[in-house]
Amino acid sequence: MKYLLVSLFLLTSCGGPFSKDTTELNFVNKSKKVIEDQQALKIKREAEKRLFDQQKIQMWNEINLEAKNSFMVIKPLFDNKCMNCHDSNFKLPLYGRLFGKINPVKKHQDDGLKVLDYSEGFPFKALGNPPQVALLKSIRSAFIERTMPLKSFTSVYPKKKINSTDEQLLLNWIDPIIKKFEVYENKFNTVDASIPSKAQRILELRCFRCHANGNAKGGFGNMENTTALLKGKYFDADNFEKSELFQSINSGEMPPSRLEALSDEEINYVRSWLEIESKKVN
Repeated sequence: MKYLLVSLFLLTSCGGPFSKDTTELNFVNKSKKVIEDQQALKIKREAEKRLFDQQKIQMWNEINLEAKNSFMVIKPLFDNKCMNCHDSNFKLPLYGRLFGKINPVKKHQDDGLKVLDYSEGFPFKALGNPPQVALLKSIRSAFIERTMPLKSFTSVYPKKKINSTDEQLLLNWIDPIIKKFEVYENKFNTVDASIPSKAQRILELRCFRCHANGNAKGGFGNMENTTALLKGKYFDADNFEKSELFQSINSGEMPPSRLEALSDEEINYVRSWLEIESKKVN
C-alpha cells in the first residue's frame, strides 16, 4: 500500500495520466477533433452544393439550348398561325394601327403579347415572367382546344385556323421539351419543401396557363398576385375548404377533365397552404 501511494503521488506530481495538465490536454485534443470534423463536414456540404448547382445549371442550359435550336424547325408554324398577336416584331397593317390602343386589333395584339411573345425565339417572353414549362403547357392547351387564334381573327382569316396537322407538328416538338422541363423541376426545384412554396409552385404550373399573366378564363385571372388572390372572393379565410378556390381543385372541376388532374399529394399541399393562410387572417 505504501508503494502504491508513493507511485500515485509521483504520477500526479510529475504530470502523469491523472494530472491537471493531462486532462486539459485531452480536452483540447477532443475540441480540436470536433472542430476539424465540423470543418470537414462543412467543406463536404459546400462541395456537394457546388456540384448540385453545377448540375442544375448544366441541365437547364442543355434543355434550353435544345428547345432553342429545335424551335427553329417549328417556328414557321408559329409565324403562320400566331405571328400577328404574339410576335412583337410584327407590324400591324394600317387599319390595325389607327386610333392607337382603342383600336380592337391593336388591343388584341397588346393582350396577346402579354401572354406570349416569341419574337426572340426560345425562351419565350410573357408578362410576369412565368416558368417556361407553364408557357409551353399553355401553348399546347391552346392548340389542342383550338382556343387560339381567336375566332374573331380566324373568321376573317380562315386559313389561320389550327388543324390536326398543325396540332401534331406542335406536339412532336413541345411534348418532349415539356417532359424534360418537368424532370428538371422534379430534380432541382424540390429543395425548398416548405408548404407555401410547394403549393404556389403547383398553382403556377397547373393553373397559370388559364388564370394568370393576362389569361382570365371564366373571368378568373391574376393568380400570380397571391396577395390579391387570398383577399378576393374566391378565398374564404373563415372556411377555406368551402371556398371556391379550393373546392374547384378538390372536386376535380379544375383543371378541366381534358387536362391532367392534380394528384392527391398536390391537393394536400394546396389545402395545407390555404389552412396556413386562413390562420394568419383569423
